[in-house]
Amino acid sequence: MSEMVATAPSPIDLAGMVAQLYRLLNDRPDCPSQEEIRRACDILFSSSLLKEEGRPVRARVILAPPDAFPLSDGPPDGVHAIRFTTPHAFSSNEIKRLSPAASFFHSAVAVWPDRDRGLRIWGILNTGPRWMNLVAGGRKPASHSILHPIIHVRDPGWLLFYHDYQLIGEWRGREFYGPRLDVFQSRLLRERFAHLRLHLVQELGDKCLPQTLSQEDYSELCHLVSLQFVKRVINLVRTSGHGGTVVFLPSTGVDGDPFRWIDCKYTSESDEAGRRFPHLMKKIIRRVGQLCPEGSTIEDAWQVFRTSKDAELDRLEEAFFELARFFSDLMLVDGAMVLDQGVRVLGFGGEIQVSHNVFRVFQAHDLDGTVLTDWNVQSDGTRHRAVYRLCSVEPGVIGFVISQDSQVRMIANVEDSVMFWMHSMV
Repeated sequence: MSEMVATAPSPIDLAGMVAQLYRLLNDRPDCPSQEEIRRACDILFSSSLLKEEGRPVRARVILAPPDAFPLSDGPPDGVHAIRFTTPHAFSSNEIKRLSPAASFFHSAVAVWPDRDRGLRIWGILNTGPRWMNLVAGGRKPASHSILHPIIHVRDPGWLLFYHDYQLIGEWRGREFYGPRLDVFQSRLLRERFAHLRLHLVQELGDKCLPQTLSQEDYSELCHLVSLQFVKRVINLVRTSGHGGTVVFLPSTGVDGDPFRWIDCKYTSESDEAGRRFPHLMKKIIRRVGQLCPEGSTIEDAWQVFRTSKDAELDRLEEAFFELARFFSDLMLVDGAMVLDQGVRVLGFGGEIQVSHNVFRVFQAHDLDGTVLTDWNVQSDGTRHRAVYRLCSVEPGVIGFVISQDSQVRMIANVEDSVMFWMHSMV
């Protein structure tokens, strides 16, 4: 793999991020100056280090003028803007005070220059939680775009910078980073589960699936919906503040024995109850096929899945994501949750028992895993090192590790080298 190792993309710095934010705003004559944006970043970084009644400050702050939002709008299809009669000082203490009222997942504090007084807090925007579906899994998309920069005060010393709900940079501790990867778009995930998706569609056959979509499109729909499910599981573990591990074993098990390398305290029976995921998946893609007009494409089917108000599809979504919540709860038990590639629970509370250590691991900086750098394995905790060891002896395994600090990594073996991808988050 040495020929694949390359220099990691250079992290951006605060000056570069300030310049980028300014470019997004300078189409207006009253936009904040680069110095004001720089000061805003400093204020928000300082606010992240404070506590509100014993809780870390967590907030979203948007750089946008009051006239950017309609007076009579609101979630789930728009933004509800509450404008203060008197703009308030933009300070770290004021962000701390407002953070409970501007709930991180539902609202944002709005900031814009007020004549010659610099940046001021002019109101609170209620955006609703649908924006989370982009990273946390969920059927209904945000039906509105916010084309202004939003800065997330995520945790102590941790800011994330977004534009139109896309992550453009991250300030963590003393270091700046460009946007991380959405690992769910990787070719690795698509290819390793392709045969199972096709098998699931073939099980339904022509008699059960409407002919509005091709077999290939139904298989792709399975892939897209499955990603939503795994995103939801991982996000629920992240927001629990506990951390956890899930490993997907090859469909044949590890050398025919799923527990050769993993000692699970709790194992599950191999019965129909364990096949709830594929049962629900079949019902979902069949219902989407029924709702699609003749000759639909995969893009049409995906829009139907995300936007339809069909009562049966709503019921299936509720069942699907309740299963995701159940899986996330199993991950809160110490040890790994073990799934096969058909997303059947084999066990949880698993202790990975691979005796030898892994001394060389790569971090992938692109989705295809072609831009790699060496990673210091000793800087990682026991969860990560355990999955590294498992992937070193079983190349077909894919693992996700969620740290207590909300970091998410996907770990796999590619061409006899263990590597990981850092996943984008909010």
